[in-house]
Amino acid sequence: MISTMFSLWLFFLFPLPLRCACILNRQGVSGYVEEGDITLWGMFPLHLDPGASLQTFTEPPNSAPCKRFSFRSYRWVLAMMFAIVELNRTPQILPNLTWGVGVLDTCSSASRALEGAAWLLSGAPAGTLSHHCRRSSQLTAVLADSGADSVLSVAKVLGLYRYPQVSYFIPPPELSNRVLFPTSLSVAPALTAQARGLIRLLQFFGWSWVGVLVQEGSVSTVAQTFLKELEGSGICVAFNENVPSVSVDVSKIVSVVRRSTATVVVVFSLEAYLNPVLLDLALKGDSRPRIWLTTEGWSTSPGLVAPWLSQFLHGTLGLVLRNGAAPGFKEFVFGLQPSILHKDPFLIEFWEEAFGCHWDASADTSSFNPNLTVSSISASTTPTFSFITSSSTHKVLCTGKEEPASLQLFSDIGDLRVTYNVYKSVRMIYGALRDMAMCKEGEGPLSGGRCVNISDFKPWQFHYYLRRVHTKGNIGDDLYFDPSGNAPAVYDIINWQTAPSGGFSWAMVGSYESGATHGKDMLINDNFIQWREDIKKSPSSVCSEHCTTGLRKAIRQGQPSCCFDCVPCSSGEISNQTDSVECFLCSDDEWPNSARNQCLPRAIELLSLSEPFGLSLGATSVIGSLLPAAVLVVFISNRDTPLVRANNRGLSILLLAALLLSFLCPLLLLLPPGSILCFIRQATFGILFALCISCLLAKTVIVVLAFRANQLSKSIRVIMGPHSPILIALFCTVFQLILCLSWIIKSPPFPEQDTKSQVGIITIKCNEGLGFWFMLGYLGLLSTICFVVAFLARKLPGAFNEATHITFSMVVFLCVWVSFVPAYLSTHGKLAVATEIFAILSSSAGLLFCIFSPKCYIILLKPQLNTRVLVSSHQRRRPGSH
Repeated sequence: MISTMFSLWLFFLFPLPLRCACILNRQGVSGYVEEGDITLWGMFPLHLDPGASLQTFTEPPNSAPCKRFSFRSYRWVLAMMFAIVELNRTPQILPNLTWGVGVLDTCSSASRALEGAAWLLSGAPAGTLSHHCRRSSQLTAVLADSGADSVLSVAKVLGLYRYPQVSYFIPPPELSNRVLFPTSLSVAPALTAQARGLIRLLQFFGWSWVGVLVQEGSVSTVAQTFLKELEGSGICVAFNENVPSVSVDVSKIVSVVRRSTATVVVVFSLEAYLNPVLLDLALKGDSRPRIWLTTEGWSTSPGLVAPWLSQFLHGTLGLVLRNGAAPGFKEFVFGLQPSILHKDPFLIEFWEEAFGCHWDASADTSSFNPNLTVSSISASTTPTFSFITSSSTHKVLCTGKEEPASLQLFSDIGDLRVTYNVYKSVRMIYGALRDMAMCKEGEGPLSGGRCVNISDFKPWQFHYYLRRVHTKGNIGDDLYFDPSGNAPAVYDIINWQTAPSGGFSWAMVGSYESGATHGKDMLINDNFIQWREDIKKSPSSVCSEHCTTGLRKAIRQGQPSCCFDCVPCSSGEISNQTDSVECFLCSDDEWPNSARNQCLPRAIELLSLSEPFGLSLGATSVIGSLLPAAVLVVFISNRDTPLVRANNRGLSILLLAALLLSFLCPLLLLLPPGSILCFIRQATFGILFALCISCLLAKTVIVVLAFRANQLSKSIRVIMGPHSPILIALFCTVFQLILCLSWIIKSPPFPEQDTKSQVGIITIKCNEGLGFWFMLGYLGLLSTICFVVAFLARKLPGAFNEATHITFSMVVFLCVWVSFVPAYLSTHGKLAVATEIFAILSSSAGLLFCIFSPKCYIILLKPQLNTRVLVSSHQRRRPGSH
C-alpha cells in the first residue's frame, strides 16, 4: 500500500512530459558538473542542516540556504574526483572516452535528493524529469546519498528507468528488495553482515549470555537485525534496555546492568547518549567486570576516550569496516588549490570554513590566480549552484595559498573507511565499463550474442555489466556484488587498549569476512588482545556453565534456552559432546561407560564349561551321575534277590536309568545355546523327570492295588498284570512327551541375546516361553498325585513297602521345585542357569537318596534281611496287624 501511494506521488510530482518543454518547479539544487563523454553523478550530504524557510504562500516558495558544512562528506567528494582523474589518465581500456563528474548536495534532506534526481535524470533544463530528453553526456550511474530516507526515495525514482544506484554508506535493509529496487547496489556491506559479524564474534569466544543497550528513538536497524539474527544462534539476551536520547535519569538502566550476570554487553548507541550510562557505572562501580562489544558506529569514536573511561573500557572489542587505501589520495588532498578544482563551488566554502577566512565577494575570483571561475548558471539551463560565501563571518581574507596539509581537522585521513567505499564504487563502475568495452561480438548479452555499444548504451544494459562486475582494488581486494546486491563485508576486529599516556589506542586483533566459508570467516589472534586487569584472560559470559560429556541440558522452565541445568544421561544413553541437548541410546550390543560419554561393547554372559563356576557345576553333574550308575550296578548284580524282586526290579532299573540321565541334564544347560539345543535341553529334563515320578507313582499304585485286591472288581484284577507298572509309567511319561512336542511345534524355544535383564551385559540364553512353565506344571501335578497316593499307602504292611520313602522323596522334590520358581524368576543370566542346575541336581539326589539308600543299605550292609522268608511273612500281613 505504501509503495503504491509512493508511486502515485511520484507520478504526480514528476509527470512524464512528451516533450522536454515541460519543466517542474523546484526549490533549488546545489551542485556542479564537469561534463565528459560519460558522466558519473554522486549525491553527498555536504551540509548537515537543510535549513528552514517560512512559506507565506503569497509569493513563490524559495529554499533556505544549507548550513553546517561537512568536512567528512567533502572528503567523499574528493575521493570520487580523485578516482575519476586517476582513471582518465589511463585511457587504454576506454579509448576516446572521457569521464565526467557531477556532484549534488542533498543537504541531508530527502526532498532535495529527490529534486536532484529529477534534474540529473533529464540532463535537460532544471527540474525536467524525462529519460527521453537528449543529454550532452551518457549517465552511467549515481552514487547514493548516505541518508537512509534519501537513498530509498532516490532509488525508487532511478529504478523506474533502470538507472543503477550504488550506495557507499551502509544501506537500509529495504534496499535489498529486488522488486522495489531492481537497480540498487551497495559497496558497503548490508546491516545483516555487521549483525552476523557480532554474532560470530560472540560465538568465537563462547559468549552465550549477553546484554543489549539500544539508543532510544534511534532507527537502529542494526540492533533490530542483530536481535533477529540471534534467533537460532544459541545466544540469549540477558537484558535489552533503551538508552535515552535526552538527559534523563539513567539509574534504572545502570541498575539493570549491575544486577545482570552477563559479562558481555553489546551497545547500539551514539557515544553522546552512552556517556551518561558509562559515567554512572564507572562512578558507582559495577558488580562485575564487563566486556563491551561495540558496533561499527562508535568502535573508534573519539568521544569515549576520556581518561576516566580508560580503565573502565579497557578490553572493549569492536567491528570496523576495513580501512582501505587509495594510493595517491593523500597527496591529492594535501595538494588542493582553488585553481585545480576551479568549477567546484564547495571548495570555496570548504576553504572558508577550514582556514577561517572569506573570499572577497566584490573581487573577481579569477584575479586570485589560479583563475578561479565558479559559474552560477541560470535556471533555464542548469541548476543554481549556491554556496554561502556571502554569509561568512570570518574577517580574514582568503588568499588561495593556504596549505591543506596544515589542517589537523581535515588532514588526518588515516580512517578512510567510507571514503574508500566511494573510491571502490568508482572502480567498480569503471570495471563494468571495461567489461562492456571488451565484449566480443557473438558473445554479448543481447540477442544473437550482440554487444552493447559503449557510446550509446541504455541504463539497464549497463546495469547488466555492473551487477556482474568482478575486479580488483588498488590494494588487491576483490570487488564484486553478492546475490543480494551488496559487496561482501570485510571487518577489522579492534581491541581498546590503554595507551601509556593514559588515553586509548586501538589494536587490530582479527578480521571477519562475510563472504568466506563458515569457520574461515573469522580470524582472531588471542595473543594481541588485552583484557581488563581484573579479568586477565578471555572471560566467560554464560547463564549456565557448559554441560560436560555424559550430561545433557535441561532447560529451566520460564527462562531462556541458555539457562539450563545439567542432568546425567539416562541408563543406556550417552552424550559425547559438550552442551548436548539430548542423550543418544547405545545400540543393543553396546553399553555406556561409567562417564556415559562412550558406548562400549557389552560383556557377554554365558554360563559354560569354559569358566570355573560352570566347570564345577559340570563336574558335580558328572560325579552325581555316578551314584545312580553305581546303584544300578548293585541292583542289576542283585536282581534275583528277594528285595529287588519285591520292589519291582523293572521299574527300579528304569527309575535308576532316568535318574542317571537326569544328573547329566545340566551338561545341556552348560553348552552354548543354539536352535537345536534350545529344543531338546528343557524337554529332555522334563521328560526324564516325568519318567522318574511316573515310575514312583506306578510303584505306589501297584502296592495299593495289591493290598486292596479283594476289594477290586474282577475286571480290574484282570487288567492288572505283570506289565501294568511299566504301562502306567510309560502312559504318564507319554503325556509329558506330547506336551513337550506341542510346545516345540507351536512355540519353539529359540536362542536370544537378552540386553534388558542386566545392565551393561548381554545374556545369551534360550527363550522358552510359556511352554516351559506348562511342562513344570505337569511335573508339579504328577508329583503331587504321587505324594498323595504314597502318603495314603505309607501304613500298608510289608518290610519292603516303599510308600514312606516315596512320600519323603516327593516332599523333597516339591520343596525344591516350589522354591525354584521364585528363585528362577528373580535371577538372570548365569545365576538363573545355575539355579535350574541346582534344582535338577538337588531333586535328582533327593529322589536317589530317599528311594534307594534304604535298599542299598540292606543289600550291601544287611544281606541277612534280604531273604524270601522275611519278605513272605511281611507280605502275608494285612492292614492294621502288628
